[in-house]
Amino acid sequence: MQYLLPFVLAMAVTMAGLPVFVRFANKWLLVDQPGARKVHSSPIPRVGGLAMAGGVFVAAAATIHLQTEDRWFLVAAGVLILFGALDDRFDLDYRIKLIGQIVAVGIVMTLGDVQIRTITLDDRIALPSWISAPLTAFFLVGVTNAINLADGLDGLAGGTTFLCLCGIALLSYAGGQGTSTAATLAFAGAVLGFLRFNTYPASVFMGDAGSQLLGFATGVLSVRATQSLSSPISTALPVLLLALPILDTTSVMVQRISEGRSPFSADRNHIHHKLLGLGLYHHEAVMVIYVIQAALFVTAYFMRYESDILILGVVTAFFVGAITVVQVATRTGWRLRAGGPRIRAGRIWRFVNELRQTEMLSRISYLAIAVALGTYAALIIVDAVSLSWDIHVMVIALLAAVVVIAGIMRVAPLSLIEKGVLYVTATVLVYLDALVLHSNRIVSVVSWVAISAAAVAAAIRLRLLNDRGFEVTPLDILVVFMALVVPNLPGSLGLPHGGALAIAKLVVVFYAIEMLLNRSEEKAVWVRIATASVLAGLMVRSFVTP
Repeated sequence: MQYLLPFVLAMAVTMAGLPVFVRFANKWLLVDQPGARKVHSSPIPRVGGLAMAGGVFVAAAATIHLQTEDRWFLVAAGVLILFGALDDRFDLDYRIKLIGQIVAVGIVMTLGDVQIRTITLDDRIALPSWISAPLTAFFLVGVTNAINLADGLDGLAGGTTFLCLCGIALLSYAGGQGTSTAATLAFAGAVLGFLRFNTYPASVFMGDAGSQLLGFATGVLSVRATQSLSSPISTALPVLLLALPILDTTSVMVQRISEGRSPFSADRNHIHHKLLGLGLYHHEAVMVIYVIQAALFVTAYFMRYESDILILGVVTAFFVGAITVVQVATRTGWRLRAGGPRIRAGRIWRFVNELRQTEMLSRISYLAIAVALGTYAALIIVDAVSLSWDIHVMVIALLAAVVVIAGIMRVAPLSLIEKGVLYVTATVLVYLDALVLHSNRIVSVVSWVAISAAAVAAAIRLRLLNDRGFEVTPLDILVVFMALVVPNLPGSLGLPHGGALAIAKLVVVFYAIEMLLNRSEEKAVWVRIATASVLAGLMVRSFVTP
């Protein structure tokens, strides 16, 4: 639970908090209006950064034993959130935003002990302070702006940052940085919770508050992961992990300066704009960038003990290769497709459309999710091990919260607290499932059938009932990568038995719960009864289990 709980709690708080912030977006004037450089055609709330900050701060306060440098890091992050939110509201001049970034960087450098003090050749070599300080400041400000400028397509900045954070967490874990690992996973969990609402077509943007927070956090946590004197991790790895946003920002600024414009002026010369110009659809451009970032992630992980010179050589080769490919494609006029809408035809698609029009598919998928989750919960209660004291206390507190709120609100829609209780209860179930080797093979098989049924039904609702068709979305790529690749890397995070599969199950259960909550307005009573029953079953089971 040391690393899983910060991730899950940050994700749950972010997912539960986003709808609340969205309600106030118009009142606070935190709305992104369409424009010439924008790819959306209607106003969209940009409060994702505030929700992610809430998820991270709650997870850090509740699950991480914060050291002094961690607290100053969160203070500095708060400074950036403030300046970013003001920019989202008032469209600040870039020089004012730069002041906020410099203040935040100054806090973590002077009070949070974040410094690039060494480089790695055959051994670690200490840098003099007159090089270390400006290098650290330049790197942190540069990464903050690189992620900020990369936030141009739905899910782009969030997804690439999520992959970077996963890599940083593994590097922190390999270097014995326990607190930094937990903090990094809290940020990763918050980003994943946000991406559920930000995947194309996005219903929420992160805004400058989110992009600056993620850029700053990625920079600080990558330095902390690689600069410990006791860590064998190479110090140039952050550059490799962040090679794509660094390349994008550097190339765009160089082009602007060469054209006699300010390096901070707006244009459509980013990598994602060029991919769109090559004929890729919106979500395809994002997926291409995700795949590239995932490749950099895996490369960085397997080069974690190499010299900085070799790592920088790989970064240089990546820069040259990426620039060459884009330039050749642009100058030769190559296009993936001529454009135009995709036409879906065929018997299968016509049959699906008929089901959608009759709402039969919606009802069947909703019922399948409810039955699958109920079955899974019942099996865990029957076959679970005895609860530890902290889980036991948590279950009692959750049950008390459900009973009290249900008695007060009766038939009212589910409250934010109740939704949070539901997500935490699901986390407890998956955690208990990961702790036990099912003694009964039938129980094990049926539990996997239930999870699979919930996954299929949730996918149907997410894809077919939201007019997205059968396409794989960028968020799906991230989920698969996180669930199947990251935990299975050699020397990866120490999770409970079946940790990789536990994460995959948790993601499925969270998606399925969200689908149920979308129709909870008229079925709030039944959701309360189901949640209370599961918690009561866990509590009774804990008393009778030897």
